Amino acid sequence: MSLKNKLDIYTKLSTKKRKKVIKWLVNQDEEIILMAFEKQKEYFFQLSKQDEPNKSVLYMSALYMAADHLHSTYYSQNSKRKEIDLNSLKGATRLQAKKFKRTAQSMKYDKLLNLKNKILVLKNEENLSFRQISEFLLKYHELEVSHSYIATFYHKTKEN
Repeated sequence: MSLKNKLDIYTKLSTKKRKKVIKWLVNQDEEIILMAFEKQKEYFFQLSKQDEPNKSVLYMSALYMAADHLHSTYYSQNSKRKEIDLNSLKGATRLQAKKFKRTAQSMKYDKLLNLKNKILVLKNEENLSFRQISEFLLKYHELEVSHSYIATFYHKTKEN
């Protein structure tokens, strides 16, 4: 039996759906991916009763099933199906909150990481204040960041 057929049987998901959920999972932040790996253990335990000589196929199937579970939980609030229980509603809200927190902070923080050396030079060698650094970043890099966020970033960078 081919790998595709085994995955179809174990996951009960079509190839198209498997590709969709794994692509969705790849685009998530690390916390959600970690949740998928934790869910994978549960699904693998269920699948371990199968008589499969290659256990990697079961691991792979469990990952697809975990990704599908998280994907359906994340998007369940938007569906017209209203028989959702309270636990899945909490799970969906938790997933959405984690994703929101990650994207809100990440963009500016990632840009500041790219400009880390410039910020250190401006603060240490040019003796600019955090407000002046904020104005500098806005003028020359079109990055609007508050002076307090730059100060927090600077102090975290100095610790490391």
